[in-house]
Amino acid sequence: MTKVFRDYDQKALDDQYEQRVWVPHADEIIKRYSRKSDEVRSRLGEPRIEKYGPTPVETLDIYGKASKAFVFVHGGAWRRQSSREQAFPAEAIIGAGAAYVALNFANLPAVTLPEMADQVRRGIEWVGKNLSDDVVLCGHSSGAHLLGCALTRIPQIKRALLVSGVYDLLPVRLSARNDYVRLDERLEHEYSPIRHADRIRCPVTVAWGEKEGAEFFRQSKEFAEKLGAPTILGKGLNHFEIIETLADPRSPLGRAALNMLR
Repeated sequence: MTKVFRDYDQKALDDQYEQRVWVPHADEIIKRYSRKSDEVRSRLGEPRIEKYGPTPVETLDIYGKASKAFVFVHGGAWRRQSSREQAFPAEAIIGAGAAYVALNFANLPAVTLPEMADQVRRGIEWVGKNLSDDVVLCGHSSGAHLLGCALTRIPQIKRALLVSGVYDLLPVRLSARNDYVRLDERLEHEYSPIRHADRIRCPVTVAWGEKEGAEFFRQSKEFAEKLGAPTILGKGLNHFEIIETLADPRSPLGRAALNMLR
């Protein structure tokens, strides 16, 4: 066995960074995001759409009106999903007195990772300038990575909740996923939030599911330790299920989000 990263050979490392190995029914869960989002829109109505950047995809779905804003950055392995499937937590956030903002951005490989990270940063900055200067951020999976990158570049954030993310890109670069993420050593370093943790100024909470693969578990734990951040472990939940609980004010993740808005 030839080790590629830590004690992983190539197949084992590739499996660590392919969530469908660990959650074969992932697509069923993601369909729930969409269905629940449709149900929320049936009650709240369609969101207000705002452009935050020069390309057509750079838009924000804004639900509700308030002096505070909660911005959600979706996951999808940097290449799937859009803001449309991310309305499911909106009612809980609006009930806590904040506008809920789902950030839309281009996916790989249509753009590069730096371009994607710049879009997320621009979207967050637009919210801070045009919607509210009281901004709480939440990101899931690759969205947590993109949000981590944004936190190293934007100082004026109130609080952030990072869920089941990747914070060091070295193993990603060494895995099959790099076929489309297209990292070299320079990009790996520049876009690994854990290596620039000293730039993150706001309080951060790091969450992950109990049933994550070992690498996602390790990445979350080590990033939380680096930041000295409080953590949430989603008991009995996998990588895709934990973010669903953001919509439940009684869940640990939902409570953490609402406490950030107080």
